[in-house]
Amino acid sequence: MFNSTVSKTLKAFLLTAVMLGVSTTAHADNALITDVTKNIEQNISSQMQEMINSAQTELSLSIQSQMSELMFDMDAEQELANKQKATKQNEQALVTTAITKD
Repeated sequence: MFNSTVSKTLKAFLLTAVMLGVSTTAHADNALITDVTKNIEQNISSQMQEMINSAQTELSLSIQSQMSELMFDMDAEQELANKQKATKQNEQALVTTAITKD
């Protein structure tokens, strides 16, 4: 009788130990999955922020480049218009003096 009680107690203890071991392993696996998921989310977030910063920089540089080209074109057009205006004024002055001298 004593042996059977010890045997039952030992079996119950072993079963409890196995169940605790399985539960601990499952909890550890769950914690590991949670940590991996958290790390992946942080990496994705970090990469997204780097992509956004890069896109902002590229957009800013593109706008600056386009504005510079536009200002250069406007300056060239203004210079051409001034030259044409000066040429027109010189032609009018020459014609006026020619008529006045006659």
